[in-house]
Amino acid sequence: MLKRLLINTGILIVGIGSFSLLNKPSEVDTAIANKEEPVPFSTKENELHFSTLNEVTENVHEKYDKLEFGVKTTSKKEFKIQVKENEEYFNSVKKDIESIAKNVIKSSALKDYTVVVERMDLSFVTVDTENINKELSDIALTLMEGLKDYDVYENLNTEYQNEDQKSISIQTSIKGSGKDAHKLAMEIEEAVNEILHSKELNSVSNIDSYEIKILNAKGKVVN
Repeated sequence: MLKRLLINTGILIVGIGSFSLLNKPSEVDTAIANKEEPVPFSTKENELHFSTLNEVTENVHEKYDKLEFGVKTTSKKEFKIQVKENEEYFNSVKKDIESIAKNVIKSSALKDYTVVVERMDLSFVTVDTENINKELSDIALTLMEGLKDYDVYENLNTEYQNEDQKSISIQTSIKGSGKDAHKLAMEIEEAVNEILHSKELNSVSNIDSYEIKILNAKGKVVN
């Protein structure tokens, strides 16, 4: 199963490889800070939403495996693909990428969205943003590796709003929110804490400032 890595302050899926702010495609996806207002969705809508974002990402990767790009939606019902390439190459692939996206979303929950393919605006990129992105990426990759043997583990979301608002959310297939669900969630939380304090993450400062949330299959916190 493909694990989705979401470093979230908005909705922007970006193909990554080296975990710098803008990077090459791989099997993992990440989200990075952006200036546009995120679109609110219910839990079920979120599942369909991210499924479509991932499908477009994978389809573009399949044809353009070296392309650096981001995929996101906006409150204006736009499905944006932002490409980090020089203008000449961007112009040569723009129409094809637009076609790939339209073919995916026409039968999805985002079928009413307008596809926009544009060159990526890098004006928001700062050294601080790069450092935050690297920290979140290091944490997420280490946790993904450490939790891979948990059958109920599905997805991982690391979020950084500011220095006082940081969280790690583990999406699971745990059913319900009763005593057994809580017990299993606490076991996962303990495992997460052990991983966070392992030598692999000893370069991350203030690791205890991250709030840990274990979510059941319906997206409810159960720890």
